[in-house]
Amino acid sequence: MAHKANRSAQRVAILIAMFTLLPMLAVAQNAPQQAAHKPLEVLAVVNGQQVTRQQIANECMRRFGEDVLESIVNKMLVLDQCQRNGIQITEQDVNDDIVEKAKKFGMSGERYVQLICSRRHITASRLKNDIIWNELALRRLAAARTQVSADEIQQRLEFEFGQKIQVRQITVDTESKAQELLAAVQANPDDFGRLAKDHSIDPNSASVRGLLPPIRRNSGLPEFEEVAFSLQPGQVSNIFKLGNTFVILKCERIFNEAELTEEQVAEAKSRIQEELSKEKLSDSATELFQQMQQNAELVNVMNDPERSKQMPGVAAIVNGQQVLKNQVGEECIVRFGGNMLETEINRVMLMQQLEANGMQVTQEDVNIEIDRAAESLGYLKEDGTVDMARWLAFVTGNEPDKIDFYIEDQVWPTVALKKLVEAGVQVTEDDLEKGFEANFGPRVEVLAIVANDHRHALKVWNMASNNPQAEFFGQLANQYSVEPASKANFGEVPPIQKHGGRPELEEEAFSLQAGEISKVVQVGDNWIIMYCLGRTQPRVTDFDAVRDELDANIREKKLRLAMGKRFQAMREDAQIDNFLAGTSQTGKAAVRAVKHSEPRQDLR
Repeated sequence: MAHKANRSAQRVAILIAMFTLLPMLAVAQNAPQQAAHKPLEVLAVVNGQQVTRQQIANECMRRFGEDVLESIVNKMLVLDQCQRNGIQITEQDVNDDIVEKAKKFGMSGERYVQLICSRRHITASRLKNDIIWNELALRRLAAARTQVSADEIQQRLEFEFGQKIQVRQITVDTESKAQELLAAVQANPDDFGRLAKDHSIDPNSASVRGLLPPIRRNSGLPEFEEVAFSLQPGQVSNIFKLGNTFVILKCERIFNEAELTEEQVAEAKSRIQEELSKEKLSDSATELFQQMQQNAELVNVMNDPERSKQMPGVAAIVNGQQVLKNQVGEECIVRFGGNMLETEINRVMLMQQLEANGMQVTQEDVNIEIDRAAESLGYLKEDGTVDMARWLAFVTGNEPDKIDFYIEDQVWPTVALKKLVEAGVQVTEDDLEKGFEANFGPRVEVLAIVANDHRHALKVWNMASNNPQAEFFGQLANQYSVEPASKANFGEVPPIQKHGGRPELEEEAFSLQAGEISKVVQVGDNWIIMYCLGRTQPRVTDFDAVRDELDANIREKKLRLAMGKRFQAMREDAQIDNFLAGTSQTGKAAVRAVKHSEPRQDLR
């Protein structure tokens, strides 16, 4: 287990920050409870078919046993370290921490506990005695390591309130391409946005002509900051390398630093010191945990076949104390049993549906679906074939032993549902025409202002209409838009396509000519005003050249919609008794059967 020290330490640091530490083992306390309450042997019945506790325990152990054992060991180490340091976390400490957390959300401690427990599907006892206790313990252990320097406070102060600069960027992957583009923008700086849109390999900034949100000092990219803050409005930088890319910047505007009173500075420094202390806590906990791992005597019996034979039933030995396999199994069910049971219920229903329709999922079906998924997300080799090794590394987090789980939990259910619905899915000529327009047709380039109040939108529309200029519209967007990207980018948003799912907005956008301002368009709970900059030119005009690609993409989307409907209907029709969750449903299929079997009354 020692080889996992770094991964364990990082995981603990993240858990502290997110208040999601896994529960601590309390073997002595849990043993009598487990003896007093005999666990359910059957956890669910699906259309008459049983799902047993042993099935779920086995599946949970396969997927999560190693991680659960690791977390149990980690908690034992924390408890041992607390005892060594004379640290004791009382019930009052836990309650006080809950009240403090609740205040930040403007609620009572009781309401906070109810909210967290309902969201995480845990009991109040587990939240208080395990999660919060553990968080407080690690916080106390690491407290001495969380000193914040005056320089760190000043850097954060400058980040929040100091000068900011907004730039456009062009990012390419070769220096020769960068040199070519630099020569072009130096010859005509006004072409920078167009060149960024056409050539930059960063899709997010390219969609808004290279414009980035305002850059702050001390943001974590010193090379980028140094170049950006050396520019004045209208200036273009030289080429500089960032990672494996070559970057050119153009300064758009500079925002002056905020003017703060002495009192505001003092308040900000106090807040920043508290925030930095909390941030440094995770780093300190990482270092502390690494020391715990290094100093502990850990023997992982569960993953050692030879030791497992010698000590059957033992999962690990921590500083001489045994952790039993059945304890790990039960802890797996406590933490993951609910979700695992739902997964198994769905699997049983799908198998029943396949059998009823005379279908089965073959290995070839599974392979085809894995290839399709990898290809759809661009995991291809240089020769255009699927890069299966890279795809499997991605979906399993570089853990080859999880490939079976990926296939069982994601691929197999997808294939099963597809088989059940694919015969009824058809792609029409109208589908193909709309798909071609959406993906390859012209798009409208606009500046946009988003408001969440109709009256406010009309007020902004009047101001824009009285001065229908792009620069003024951008200033209004920066001042009044409630949508963060359009506000930060002075109204610049990705071009609007046809058939993108917002018909009213699209119809209005495509009715505009360059320089025209739209009417106020309601989209959901928001109202949008657009200033038309013009239209993009289609890069693909040959429908037949992309017909097969469109057909495959549209068919897949329609399949997904049909699969969702079939799955919902399958769940609603099923008779499911979930004893672990304490729920039961008769199922619409059974209700319909009863109604059809009832004798009709003689109305004469």
